[in-house]
Amino acid sequence: MKRKLFVGLMVAFLLVLLSCSGGKAPSQPQESSPAKSVSMLQTIMDRGVLRAGIALNGPPIGGRDDKGQPYGYDVDFAQKFADTLGVKLEITDVDGETRIPALTSGRVDIVFANMTGNLERAKSINFSMPYLRCGIKMMVRKGSPYQTVEDLNKPGIKIAVARGTTGEDLALKYAPQAELVYVTNFTDQTLLMKQGKADATFEDSTLIDFTAGQSKGELVALPKLYTSDPICIGLPKGDMEFVRYVDMFVSWMISSGFQRETYMKWWGTEPTEYLAIW
Repeated sequence: MKRKLFVGLMVAFLLVLLSCSGGKAPSQPQESSPAKSVSMLQTIMDRGVLRAGIALNGPPIGGRDDKGQPYGYDVDFAQKFADTLGVKLEITDVDGETRIPALTSGRVDIVFANMTGNLERAKSINFSMPYLRCGIKMMVRKGSPYQTVEDLNKPGIKIAVARGTTGEDLALKYAPQAELVYVTNFTDQTLLMKQGKADATFEDSTLIDFTAGQSKGELVALPKLYTSDPICIGLPKGDMEFVRYVDMFVSWMISSGFQRETYMKWWGTEPTEYLAIW
């Protein structure tokens, strides 16, 4: 009898507790959250291969030798990054139109492609801190009367540019009356200039200076810099751990002297603009 009374009192006590808590039963253990996705950095190290998109159409940033082997500033940087991770480097050749799609589609893990980091591109990909700085320059044939982009703003003038580049933006803004002749890479821009099928072209000063210097006076790199552009490494969206690691890598390459030594190797001169670490 006492046992039945005790059980009855306990039931009554529990009913009071439930009523005080709004009738809710004791909370059940929450389901465990899904496992965190593996970072790109870990994926690369597990795979043992860094898949890098590199533009091989504009030496000395990136090109191919007589045997078809990649070489250049960006190739050296990509190889150094692969070595730092202890993995092999696999290169996919990209250009101004394909470098971002190659990254967003997952065909490559990272892009070293002489790419200016800007806010519009940052909507679809992430950027590292700059590992090179340069500016857009204009290149013409020897004896050309055109000395500025504004001089080109006339019907009948032809400007060779690649789509999706800062050079294209510059020509559209300051020489809207000129005809833009679109090509896929800087090699073709240079060829059109030498053939007299274009009056001018715009590209990064690193490419313009090198190409004009190799042309034996046939082509002229005009001195004016139209922009001061941060050349950044392109990275996939959604993985800030990877971005932070690449930023640390770039910072170390600058402070250690690797960036300066690599620039000197390919251009034979000091970097055109001081690269601060920030």
